[in-house]
Amino acid sequence: MNAPYPSISRTPVTRVQDRPDIQVFTEIGIIGHLMRSAVAKSLPSGMTYSQWEVLVHFSRTGDGETPAQLARALQVTKGAITNTLQRMQALDLVEISADAHDGRKKRIKVTRQGAGVYTQMLRMVRPHLDQLRGGFTDAEFETALPFLRALRVWLDENRNPTAAAADGFDVA
Repeated sequence: MNAPYPSISRTPVTRVQDRPDIQVFTEIGIIGHLMRSAVAKSLPSGMTYSQWEVLVHFSRTGDGETPAQLARALQVTKGAITNTLQRMQALDLVEISADAHDGRKKRIKVTRQGAGVYTQMLRMVRPHLDQLRGGFTDAEFETALPFLRALRVWLDENRNPTAAAADGFDVA
C-alpha cells in the first residue's frame, strides 16, 4: 500500500548551532566578551569601556571625525556617542570643537591626557597580551587574520542601509 505522505529522509537533521557560520559568530562573541571583561577590569577609575573604545578607534584611524562618523564606526546611536564624548571631555580625554569649514559640525580630537590614558592602558594590558601571545604562535594569529578581515569587511559593506539612513548617517 502506498503511503499518503512523502518519504522522510533518514539524513540526520543538523542543529542550527552546529553550523560552522553560527559556531564562528558564537566564538567571536565569546572572545569579544572575554576581552572586554579583561580590559574593563584594567580601566582607570571613572573610565568606561565605551570611552576606551573611542580612544582605541582614534589610535587606529587618527582623530578629527564628527560625532556622527564616530557613532557609525562604533555602531552606536548619535545620542550614545554624544553622552560618551561629553563624559570624556569632562575627563579631558577629548576636545570637541567646531568644524573649521562647517560651523554646524563638531570635530573630535584626542587630548594629551587622552593619549596618555591610552598609552597607560596599553601598558596595563600588556601582561595579559603577553600571556595570550605565549599561548599561540604568530603563525596561528596570521592564519586567522585573512578570514577575520574578510568577514569584517563583508559585514561592514553589507550593513542594513535602511537602518543607517534612519539614523541619519550617509549610506554612500
